[in-house]
Amino acid sequence: MEITDNSSDIDTSLTNIWEAWCNFRRGKKSSREIIAFEADLERNLLLLCADLNRGTYVHGGYSHRIVNEKKRRDIAVASVRDRVVHRLLYDYLVPIVDPKLDYDVWSCRKGKGLHSALNRTKCLMVKYGHAWVWRADISKFFDNVDQEVLRACVHRLITDEKALQLLDKVINSYAHNEKPASQPASQPASQPASQPASQPASHGAVFLLATLPAKSLLTSI
Repeated sequence: MEITDNSSDIDTSLTNIWEAWCNFRRGKKSSREIIAFEADLERNLLLLCADLNRGTYVHGGYSHRIVNEKKRRDIAVASVRDRVVHRLLYDYLVPIVDPKLDYDVWSCRKGKGLHSALNRTKCLMVKYGHAWVWRADISKFFDNVDQEVLRACVHRLITDEKALQLLDKVINSYAHNEKPASQPASQPASQPASQPASQPASHGAVFLLATLPAKSLLTSI
């Protein structure tokens, strides 16, 4: 799906929902939830398509899991059905949001990432010999982003009412400790939706070359 500006409408056709499913499924292990959804895939996608186009889609709850990857992370995981919607929104948002980001935003972008950010940092350190690097992290970024700030950022970028209503449902679906928060980090739509709100500080590692004038901030996961 190609999107060129913020006047584009989100595509909730069955074909595009199928593409969102394929993009979501690619590279994932076959969990019990995914296997169950796949067992009646055609019906599940048809029902989802009908709900999205009738305006009757309701986002479900989250299951909470603990993952130990270098450090303990408490993550909230939506149902497979809802994660297909997240992927649909992700594919819609990226072409809108990504061109508006600063070149030196390195988090969750195609062709970017941690290793590219480090290489960029090395080049700038060579160019500016007196520069220094500060690495920092915003604790529990997605648990603490203000929903109203996030909505304001989204509304500046998008005019399609269907997309905005769907984003509102996803944003409203999650609260941390009974405090409304943005979508949990385990879901892809949270990345492009929150990037405008998180500039210049990203949810990941922040590399600040303090002596540089314009190119002063690089962010990466």
